[in-house]
Amino acid sequence: MKFLGELDAASLARTQRCNRRLGDPNRLQAIRETGLMDTPPEEAFDRLARLAAQLLDVPLTIMSLVDADRQFFKADYGLASPFKETRTLPIDASLCRYTLEGEPIISSNAPADVFLKFHPSTGPWGIVALIVLPLINPEGHVLGTFCCIQPKVREWTEQDLTVMRELTASIMTEVNLRNQIKKLKTEQNLRDTFVAALTHDLRTPLTAAKMSVQLLGRRHADLASVQTSVTRVSGSLDRAERMIQNLLDASRIQAGKQVALEMGECDFHAVTAQTLDELAALYPERFVLKAEGVFKMKADPLGLRRIVENLASNAAKYGEPGTPIEVLLDRSERQVSLQVRNQGLPIAADELQTIFEPFHRTRSAAESAEKGWGLGLPLVRGLAEAHGGKATVTSSAEQGTCFTVTLPLDTTSEQRRSA
Repeated sequence: MKFLGELDAASLARTQRCNRRLGDPNRLQAIRETGLMDTPPEEAFDRLARLAAQLLDVPLTIMSLVDADRQFFKADYGLASPFKETRTLPIDASLCRYTLEGEPIISSNAPADVFLKFHPSTGPWGIVALIVLPLINPEGHVLGTFCCIQPKVREWTEQDLTVMRELTASIMTEVNLRNQIKKLKTEQNLRDTFVAALTHDLRTPLTAAKMSVQLLGRRHADLASVQTSVTRVSGSLDRAERMIQNLLDASRIQAGKQVALEMGECDFHAVTAQTLDELAALYPERFVLKAEGVFKMKADPLGLRRIVENLASNAAKYGEPGTPIEVLLDRSERQVSLQVRNQGLPIAADELQTIFEPFHRTRSAAESAEKGWGLGLPLVRGLAEAHGGKATVTSSAEQGTCFTVTLPLDTTSEQRRSA
């Protein structure tokens, strides 16, 4: 652009440096990623523009984005027509483009300033005193500016500058948070797509392997050694299939979706006893089941089994070796509860709040020899909530660690009430 007079060497050098930044593809990409160009006014930004005007007692404040071709007014207080309607300024008329090196523009008397007095927008805009601060993202790219304008000479105080700096920081906090949310959503979509593809692709060879093992077992039904191997391999394939399902369900839970259930009449006591009997093959003489009364309920039997299996196996893996693990079933008129209690090192208080989060493992679990993905407990909570219930935990050195799952006896009616 053409200034209305000859610039001194320092001012000319500044314009040249900023002009080189104007078309920087990385800077322009950073502006696009904000998603703010050509968008309607938003209260989140307008509020800060109003606040700046009130605190500094100025008639005009503007939040702008500056790309290669124009300056876009995202938020303002006191902007006059026609800019109030068009909300754009050609780049050649932009003063804010000269902050692209990260340097602010601050003046108490623009007509007397060696740089500003020659800018063609200073007079028409009635710019006398101004503070123009660059909006700089974490990567160091200048996205635009936040400025305040006074149409008369004014000596800015340190308090004035502090107010503008703090409000500029608030604008960038809002912009950066939005960018992070967009990135997290993109990552979540990619993760969901990956998990769905992975589980689908893994299930195909697993199904083929299970069919082959079953065929081998039928062909050699008279050979005990073959049957032993078939049983072992089938069990391993079943566990692998459950791990895949756990991964898929954990991904659904993290995306805010409920685990799919197949509801029916079942006996929670029978499901719990059978699950503990099967786990006893891996952890002999560890589980002590205590249950009194009838535990008939309407629920998903497989979901109940997965709840018991995850809580009991976790207690066996991370509890004090050789100590009994108490599994208690209790019921009231409308609900049933399952408690799994083990002895050992307590869970740290700061981790009790996040222990049910997907892919989270406590420090003691991560440092132990036991390997895991941190999916078991999120699945327990997800399955409990899908039934209309909840999962909680307490842990102390004196009482041990106790996970409690509370479920309504008729989960289908509970789900209808929730809906």
